[in-house]
Amino acid sequence: MEVAPEYADIGDEAMHDFLLGRPGESDRPRFIADALKHPESAWVTDVHIPDEAALYGPASGLTLPVVTFLTYPSKAKQQPNTYAFPYHDGRYGVFEDMLGPGEAPSFADPNERYPLIILAHGASAHGIYDVRHAHNLASHGYIVAVITYGDDRTGRADQLNHHVSFLRPFLTKSVLDSLLESETFGAHIDADNIGITGHSFGGFTALAVAGGPFLGNTATVSDERIKAGVIAAPWVGGNYDGSDFYAFGRNNVDLNRVSVPMICLFGTKDEDTLASFILPAMEQLSGPTYVVELVDQPHIFEQGSWEDRDNWELLFFSAYLKNDPASLAILRSARSMKGGNEDVQLFDYQKKDSPR
Repeated sequence: MEVAPEYADIGDEAMHDFLLGRPGESDRPRFIADALKHPESAWVTDVHIPDEAALYGPASGLTLPVVTFLTYPSKAKQQPNTYAFPYHDGRYGVFEDMLGPGEAPSFADPNERYPLIILAHGASAHGIYDVRHAHNLASHGYIVAVITYGDDRTGRADQLNHHVSFLRPFLTKSVLDSLLESETFGAHIDADNIGITGHSFGGFTALAVAGGPFLGNTATVSDERIKAGVIAAPWVGGNYDGSDFYAFGRNNVDLNRVSVPMICLFGTKDEDTLASFILPAMEQLSGPTYVVELVDQPHIFEQGSWEDRDNWELLFFSAYLKNDPASLAILRSARSMKGGNEDVQLFDYQKKDSPR
């Protein structure tokens, strides 16, 4: 993820545009893949988009590079190679123990297969926001793939851009394919225990990949390899210009196609993804469901509530990706997390199952 010297000092605004895939003055799309110092050593997946304009709009027929940051349980280095990405580094954390060009990963246990977690960011966002989040998950025994989608590469200003909602699940599946098929990571991933976590539009992405058809369209790419999902302030629709819009069919009833375990966290003061849409949507899920209320939290949570999210997430993934009975028992009975801000599990929304 090291950027080339000529891009290191372009500033936050310009780097933000690269990460989102916004075009420059020439109207040519820019993406972080263009700015990497060692693109051949980064995890860049060239995704060929089907030529289906009804689904993928202006992206149909294109080949889009997708950059993914990967972190995993590794052996300690005597001299770790850290890298500060030139974008708000102090707020989001630095890349730790980075591999050099041509250097192969060294796993903590080379004979172990680790559960994989895909991390999907929100709209107008990117993977750099989640560097610290990814390191935290990896430190608990997971391989983590942080996808930077570059939504704005094919988006059109002042348009609905529904095609991005079809594109996101397709890109996610393609990155997962690339990981499982690779010699580098494939043999180290527990393919039976793959999860996804996302905030806002990343939460939508998680629901779609897990089986939720966007606008009821079953051509939305879903992936049966996804076994569990964490959705924070998920976008499932809203009221726009006085009309209700539902992402997954009328009243989000098509979320009944999502049968894998899900835990949802939402803020009671969120004005972007409203509880009045999220809570009824969670009732449509057909699999094990857990709902946690983050009291007095806006759409972008305060720090203590991110800590709460992290703790619920670790407990949930331990129960459903590591298949730990003790974690499942705690998840079913825990009302809140110690520390952080005020959070409350809403047991009325809980649906249970037996461990796989």
